[in-house]
Amino acid sequence: MSFEINWEDVGEDPVINNSIKAFLNSQLQAIALPSYVNSLQVTNFRLGHIPPKITLREITDPLSEFYEHIASESEGTKPKEHLRKHSTDGSDGQDQVDDDEEEEALNAGKDGFEPEPKPTSNPSDMQFLVEVDYKGDMTIEVNAELALNYPSPSFMSLPVKLSITDLGVHVLCLVAYLSKQLFISFLCDVADPVLDARESITDSGSSAFLGKKSLERISLIRSIKIESEIGEQNDVEGSVLRSVGKLEQFLLEVFKTIVKVEAAWPSWINLDFNEDDSDQEE
Repeated sequence: MSFEINWEDVGEDPVINNSIKAFLNSQLQAIALPSYVNSLQVTNFRLGHIPPKITLREITDPLSEFYEHIASESEGTKPKEHLRKHSTDGSDGQDQVDDDEEEEALNAGKDGFEPEPKPTSNPSDMQFLVEVDYKGDMTIEVNAELALNYPSPSFMSLPVKLSITDLGVHVLCLVAYLSKQLFISFLCDVADPVLDARESITDSGSSAFLGKKSLERISLIRSIKIESEIGEQNDVEGSVLRSVGKLEQFLLEVFKTIVKVEAAWPSWINLDFNEDDSDQEE
C-alpha cells in the first residue's frame, strides 16, 4: 500500500520550513566548532517540490516506549533516556543493514521491542511501519565564517556560503499516533541501487559529495551534496581551499549526526497536537 501526500502544501509551508531552520540552528549552536570556523548559521531551509515515496509495510499497536514517554510527561517525571549515543566506529564499512537486520526491523513491536506491559491504550492508537524513499530537492543554505590562523591565530576571517542539496534517504521508519501525539523514528537503511552506486566525489567547484564510502553501519542520510561560494575569491590560496574542504566534511558529519541522534531508534521525533488544542481554547 502506498500513500499520496499533498507535498505542495507541506514543502511550501513557511511555518514548517522556518521551524526546521530554527531546529537546525539550535543544534549548530550546541556543537563545538573546529578552530578554523568562527560561526555557522542556517539562513534558509526549503523542503522543495519533490515528495518522498512512502510505502506501508505493516500496521501494529504502538510500542510501549511511546506510552511510557507520554505517561512520564503527564506525571511530571523525567522520561527514560532514549537518545542514541553517536559513534563513528564503522569498521565493517557498511552503510546499510543486511537482510537479517531488516527482517528484525520489520518485526519491531513483536518480539524484541515490548518487554514490559504498556500503559493504558486507546482503540484509535495505531502504528505504521513504512518505507521512505526520498531523493528530492530539499535545500539548506548555511553561512559560515572561516578563520585563517596563519601567519597568526585569527589572522583574518573569510565568509563562506554553503548550499546543501541532493539529499538521499531510503529507510524503514516507525510512525505511531496515540493520545493526539505523533512519533516518528527511523529504524534502518534499505538497499537502494541508485544510492548504493554513488561514489564520493569532489568537483572543481569545491563541492563535496558523500556516497557509498560512508563507514557507519546505519547512515540514514545516504547521499548529500555541499557546494561552497567563497568570499573575495580573487586572492583565494590553496590553504583556504583546504580549509573550505574541511568545513564541508565537517558539515556532512554534523548533519548526519543530528539525524541519527535526534531521529534514529531509540530516539524519535515527537509532535504533540494537544498543544494546538490548548492554544485554540485560549
